[in-house]
Amino acid sequence: MANSTSQNAMYVMNNINAILYGVVLVLYFRVLRYMFSSSKKWTPMDKFMMAFSTVLVLLNTIFWTTQSYFGEMMWIVHSDYPGGADAYWIDFGSVWYQTWGMAACVVCNLLNDAFLVYRCFVIWNSRRIILFPSTLWLASLAFSIGLLYESGRPDGNYFAGIATIFVTAYTASTFAFNVVVTSLIIGRILYIGRRLAFANEFKVYIGAVAIVIESALPFTVFSAAYLVTYAMGSDISIGFSFYAMFTCISPLLITLRVLSRRAWTRDSSNLFTTTISYTGATDFVTNMGAQPGDYDVEKDTTSKVPDLEAGRPDSEGLDTHAIRSVVSLPDSSPV
Repeated sequence: MANSTSQNAMYVMNNINAILYGVVLVLYFRVLRYMFSSSKKWTPMDKFMMAFSTVLVLLNTIFWTTQSYFGEMMWIVHSDYPGGADAYWIDFGSVWYQTWGMAACVVCNLLNDAFLVYRCFVIWNSRRIILFPSTLWLASLAFSIGLLYESGRPDGNYFAGIATIFVTAYTASTFAFNVVVTSLIIGRILYIGRRLAFANEFKVYIGAVAIVIESALPFTVFSAAYLVTYAMGSDISIGFSFYAMFTCISPLLITLRVLSRRAWTRDSSNLFTTTISYTGATDFVTNMGAQPGDYDVEKDTTSKVPDLEAGRPDSEGLDTHAIRSVVSLPDSSPV
């Protein structure tokens, strides 16, 4: 597969990766700023997200540097290699640092997918909903082991032989996983948003930004482009390999929402689920006793905040201060 088209595609991919790595660093330093400049006490989730983000950035750094280094060795250091860059690619495509970088990328992808399973569980607040995505994740894990072995062994080639079967199977299972999880998350957010009439009060949870970030939509879109071109045997598939950078960017974006208290939590999911208790002759009935037509986010919120544990509120209608106290709605508009 090494030819002028693939060489150009790899060159473009390396440049896009460099730009996206800059995005990774900016997002990571924003995470550090949130963690160390905030006067708020760190929660266990904050600590986990900090450690998780650090691991992803380190893995992404390994992937990016090995790809860039291989390009330097192929195009500059060994520019006079017999047979040119194409021959160098064929002879050294499975060099140890290339395998190392590929392994870092695969592990980063698997960690990102596992994190998306958790986010799907949080948004749906149901273990049953993640059974199928978890099965797809296990399939991706199995295929990734075969991919790394076949492409990293002596004389192995990522683009030739049995390795291509594992690459296609791994990419397809990963893509299927992301389509399923992304659809579940987007569907859930849209459903909640429609039932809440996409009120501005809850835009931070059900707006367009929430849909794109919470569902890791960019990764799904670009991985689809890579899978299609790779399955077709097109050399330009290498150019779409930059989708791997989103295995780090997407979790970092979610981390920023978690730290800024804009992300979905199990508390907010529980509240929205019980607020929209059923559909039928009524629009919805809340766990606080609001009747159809009572829900209006524009109502006067200076009334007494109802007791969330009581069967009915002290005042008529749904008081948005109560919701704000449970889900910690930020006062500023979402970024």
